[in-house]
Amino acid sequence: MGFVRARFAVCHPVELERSAEVELLVDTGALISVVPRPTLESLGVPVQFRRNFRLANGQTIQRDVGLAFFRWNGHESGAPVVFGDAEDMPLLGVTALEAMGLQVDPGTQQLKPAESYLL
Repeated sequence: MGFVRARFAVCHPVELERSAEVELLVDTGALISVVPRPTLESLGVPVQFRRNFRLANGQTIQRDVGLAFFRWNGHESGAPVVFGDAEDMPLLGVTALEAMGLQVDPGTQQLKPAESYLL
């Protein structure tokens, strides 16, 4: 499967008019999204807590985490977001992807609406 990239509006969690467009790698293997710290700070997104993350090489790092609002092509929702450092890949994790009601179509390598279930 190839890489899916898309441009998302990332917004302040309450003042939704405060937004920036950011190209993100859609990573269905990542739980939480990562947006560059300068972008989140410019929007006034507050840090909620600090969390440890383990990298693929086994190294443990700490990053600040907050809440942001994501929009893409009429789909939108709030989700946790990591304040990414310069070396961190900006990405959209599965929490935000599913909260927006989206999925990756493996055949077309595009985003598409997901069927939502309420059980």
